[in-house]
Amino acid sequence: MSSPNRSRRAIIIVFLAFLVPLLAAWLILSQNWYEAGTNKGSLLQPPITLNQQADQLPEGWQLGYIAPQNCEITCENTLYVMNQVDVAIGKDTDRLTPVVLHPSESSQAEFNHSAPHITQLVAPQLIKQLSDLPENTLFIIDPMYNVMLYYPTHHDKKQMIVEGKNVLADLRKLLKLSRIG
Repeated sequence: MSSPNRSRRAIIIVFLAFLVPLLAAWLILSQNWYEAGTNKGSLLQPPITLNQQADQLPEGWQLGYIAPQNCEITCENTLYVMNQVDVAIGKDTDRLTPVVLHPSESSQAEFNHSAPHITQLVAPQLIKQLSDLPENTLFIIDPMYNVMLYYPTHHDKKQMIVEGKNVLADLRKLLKLSRIG
């Protein structure tokens, strides 16, 4: 093979080495085959910012739940998953606090026995601010008191454990990327 043909072929190979990835990326993005930044939970747009009495919440990240009047199976499954997520988060367990919000003192007494390691707060004002959330959901509160993600709760324990894995996956991403709390 002559020298000009070798040079031409080398230039074409180098050109294609740069052009093919650009065309592939353009095709993937234009056809919406790639989803950037996927969450397992439902993202709140805009997030709910807690302002009144948010100082009664613990420092750092919180995994929250609004307590129903009577803790039945769905509630018990949720408390179990909250505790398991707190344990499974590992070295970041000191950055995360599971919190159950109660509308009154009377509902809090029942929860102290079923969830001794979860922080219990009587916070009717905070519950009022969270009225936009669907009923019976777990939610994540960041250190700036913004509620950004929420997750459904389930009557079936296996489904609730799967949802707990979704919460854990999102929390791990958030804690890894966060420079606050």
